[in-house]
Amino acid sequence: MKFNIPSLDAKRVAALAVTLVTVAFWLVIASYPKAYLFNPLDTKIVVFKIEQIFSFAGWVLTSFVPLALVWLTGFEGKATRMLFIISTALWPAAIFVIQVTLAIQGAGFYAYLGKHPIFAFNDLIAPLVLLALSSTLFESKATKTTRKTSSR
Repeated sequence: MKFNIPSLDAKRVAALAVTLVTVAFWLVIASYPKAYLFNPLDTKIVVFKIEQIFSFAGWVLTSFVPLALVWLTGFEGKATRMLFIISTALWPAAIFVIQVTLAIQGAGFYAYLGKHPIFAFNDLIAPLVLLALSSTLFESKATKTTRKTSSR
């Protein structure tokens, strides 16, 4: 008895992975809404206001844009890899800047991860996975050309 295993398209697998990462991202947000849903202008320190605005924009972009770019563009190159990368990287970059500011003021650097380790997923792991998937989702023309010539 011979079984044929269908080959999986790498872009579709990557799109599914983006979907799963985004769902998990939203599950963390739903579990800790006070950590994500707040008014960044309520902060009294001006530096933190600016950082919190970027942080708020970052998690919103990270939770919507990569998923929209993957499923709404049909993988035909309409979505740019740069938009995907920026929307994914803004959140961890904003968190890093906030943590540096807190460390300068004497607070712990990523100290909250000791109390709530699940935040490591949203703050570090999910963005890194999304960034890694961008190379599969948005292949450059040189990569496509190389693949076509090497398969001949």
